[in-house]
Amino acid sequence: MEFPDPDDFLEEFGIEPVEIDLSLSLCRYIKKSGSNELEVEFSFSSVMRSFQVVLRIAEQELAIISSESVKFIKLVRDDAGAGVHVVFDVCNSTSEAWVMLEPDVSCRWWTLRNT
Repeated sequence: MEFPDPDDFLEEFGIEPVEIDLSLSLCRYIKKSGSNELEVEFSFSSVMRSFQVVLRIAEQELAIISSESVKFIKLVRDDAGAGVHVVFDVCNSTSEAWVMLEPDVSCRWWTLRNT
């Protein structure tokens, strides 16, 4: 599994992990939106090959999404914004997540069959 290290997140987004578990090779991050009370919490573990996202507004959880079988995690920046792109290797399907951290936080996650 390819994934960025904490220095990459610090350099690209100015955020540090709120939790690191070396036994699971797990990092957990929280990013708050600058324009409202929305925040995204995301974590990943290379040992479990998993990625999780929690969306909150005013400390109320709106969505919790997680999956195993992570193929890679990359930091991205383009005209639409900047964030984390995750690709999953799920049997007979394409599954991806885009967690945008700039200019505002958001999450898009989908799974489509390859047949």
